Amino acid sequence: MPNTPTDLAQTGLAGLLTIMQLSDSALPTGSFSHSFGMETYQQRGTVDSASSYTAWATGYLHQMAYTEGLAVRLTHEAAADDAHDRIVHLDQLLYASAIPQQIRDAGTSMGQRMNTIVEVAIDETTALRHYRAAIEAHQCHGHASVVFGLAAAAVGVSVRQAVAAYLMQLATALTQNAIRSIPLGQNAGQQVLTGLRDVIPQVVDVVFQLDQNDLGASAPGLEIAQMMHETQRARMFMS
Repeated sequence: MPNTPTDLAQTGLAGLLTIMQLSDSALPTGSFSHSFGMETYQQRGTVDSASSYTAWATGYLHQMAYTEGLAVRLTHEAAADDAHDRIVHLDQLLYASAIPQQIRDAGTSMGQRMNTIVEVAIDETTALRHYRAAIEAHQCHGHASVVFGLAAAAVGVSVRQAVAAYLMQLATALTQNAIRSIPLGQNAGQQVLTGLRDVIPQVVDVVFQLDQNDLGASAPGLEIAQMMHETQRARMFMS
């Protein structure tokens, strides 16, 4: 029997609810332990207010167009093509292009945790099963953006929506950490997120202008700050 409009609406709603669950700031992936270099800027006094944090986070999100945002898109597209080898290659490129050790470690730990959550949160697909097997075989390292892209494809969320949701999740997690560490008030944090919500569609547009050859392009200043965090004398975060 063909799907009725109600069936299709329910399928779309289920996918939306799933992606909301996986992009919730309370998802236990360990993101609350990482500042991804922001803490170095805080120590310098560069990030010390809502306005300076907004400027930093805007730059960070634009940088993510070339790494995790692009990875979500390419993974989603590879899953649609059932191209497991491309997914493995993306994972390896993400790991190799993360030069700061803390960032590589954060990507792996958060990715493997996301993988565990997705395993219990949604029905398994061939792409998800192959990726888990590759992680267990140490062929892949595990990365949250790859798992997220696979999960979004599995529940029928469009690739553009998946990229936007992932970037919003990054913005929310970073802002929660900025609220604790700068510190910002909760209302100021929400005002910042309102501003970043306008930035994310611009970043999504950039993601869809790129291809795999752009994956891993980086901002040297951010990478240097992430490296410096490793030897920071006092810190709240793991990266």
